[in-house]
Amino acid sequence: MSRQEAIILPFTRVEKRSRVYGTRRCPVCGTSSPKRSAGRRQLRDLGVGCPVVLEVRYSKHRCPQCKEHFNAPMDDLAEPGSLYTRRVQTTAVAKVLVDGLPLEVVQEQMFREFYVHVPPNTLQRWVVEAGEKDRPEDVL
Repeated sequence: MSRQEAIILPFTRVEKRSRVYGTRRCPVCGTSSPKRSAGRRQLRDLGVGCPVVLEVRYSKHRCPQCKEHFNAPMDDLAEPGSLYTRRVQTTAVAKVLVDGLPLEVVQEQMFREFYVHVPPNTLQRWVVEAGEKDRPEDVL
C-alpha cells in the first residue's frame, strides 16, 4: 500500500471521482497535450455516519512541444500531495482559528464527528500555513 492509499474499513464509503481528460493544455507552453496514461489517488474526506474516501482517477499528459509531463489538476479537491480534501483541512483549521479550540480537542472532534484522523503535526502545519496566508505583507 502506498502512502497515498487510505485504509478501507468494511463500513467506509468510497466515492469515485474522475479527472480523466483526453487532452489538456500544457501549463508551460499551452500546447494541447494528449493523455498518456491514468493514475489513481485516494483522499480522506469528511464523513457523516461512516468514514469517506474519495477515489480520484486522473489523466497523465505529456506535451508534444516542450516534453513537459503533467497531471490533470485536482486543486479543487486537495492540495498537491495531500492525503486530505480541502474540506477536511478548512474544517479543522476553522475549529482552531475561529472556535479557539486546542489542537488535541480538534483532533478528537474531527475523528468523533467526521471519522477523519488528522495527525497532530499535520493539524499544526495547516494552522501555521493558514496564519501565514492571512498575514499582510511586510512593508519595507
